[in-house]
Amino acid sequence: MLGEVKCSGAVSEATRELSAKARSLADALVASTGGRRRVSAIMMLDDAAAPEAELEQIGQYGADEVMVVRGAGLPFDRAKCAKILALLTKKNRPQILLAPATAFGRSVMPYAAALLETGLTADCTGLEIEEGTGLLLQTRPAIGGNVMATIKTPNHRPQMATVRPRTFRTPAPIPGGAAKIVEPELPDVEDSAAASSFEPFKAARGALQDDDAIVSGGKGLRRPEGFDLISRLADAIGGGVGASRPVAEMRWIGYQHQVGLSGQTVSPKVYIAAGISGSAQHLAGMGTSGKIISINRDPEAPIFNASDVALCGDLYEIIPLLIERIERGRTGSR
Repeated sequence: MLGEVKCSGAVSEATRELSAKARSLADALVASTGGRRRVSAIMMLDDAAAPEAELEQIGQYGADEVMVVRGAGLPFDRAKCAKILALLTKKNRPQILLAPATAFGRSVMPYAAALLETGLTADCTGLEIEEGTGLLLQTRPAIGGNVMATIKTPNHRPQMATVRPRTFRTPAPIPGGAAKIVEPELPDVEDSAAASSFEPFKAARGALQDDDAIVSGGKGLRRPEGFDLISRLADAIGGGVGASRPVAEMRWIGYQHQVGLSGQTVSPKVYIAAGISGSAQHLAGMGTSGKIISINRDPEAPIFNASDVALCGDLYEIIPLLIERIERGRTGSR
């Protein structure tokens, strides 16, 4: 599997999540075809990023080893990363190669798949091992999210897939688990001229997928200014701001906030959906959230069927009351 680190140098949550899933797939292969399968995480880093102790912790989520490749331009030189990934794959001959469907994984994996002359299933929302054949069953939305397609790669290796972050729950770390750090020998790979002056973007806050609480707004806001109220509630609970597909398409808010099959898959501890009807497309992007709270004027809104708490009423009346109660609770006043 291809892992990644944040700009802070910490291993990303998506890497821990995918490491655990890779371990479960490897164990399923044992039951199907026999023989223990090794899980390796490939990390491409600059010379300063992620100390060894941080990388060893990937072993707490199922990885047996971490292949560390350090060098100038990594991981921002995507062409160089893809060439390195292809070289390591040809050398180690894995059956399955996975990566998070992040900006990094989405740009490196297609390039590597072309170099390896194999297929790639992008943005998977499910991975399983087929009994008997040991083939990887790769499930992803298709035809605008109206069907879920299951794809197999019977004739080429490796079987490659990118997986939407937060698709699978990350298990608790295994105490004392530590992956073996390996620094493979590779031939020199030329830098890409296009990446020679790249500097990573430093976001004001973390990615939406990393938030433990998210407040999302939909068409029920009735006007783009409604996101000011959504942002106030998100700030009150220390969470991020999400959105449904229609309001992102109407440009009421940036695409990076969109939750759903064609946006981001999130799994916060608390998800508040305000003015969102609850289409299958949206539910697929947040259905694994710990607690779902919905606010909608329509008592028949489908979102209520997926909610732990359903508040039927005008969000412009309910949200200010929620904010007031949260702030009063924070100050200890009654």
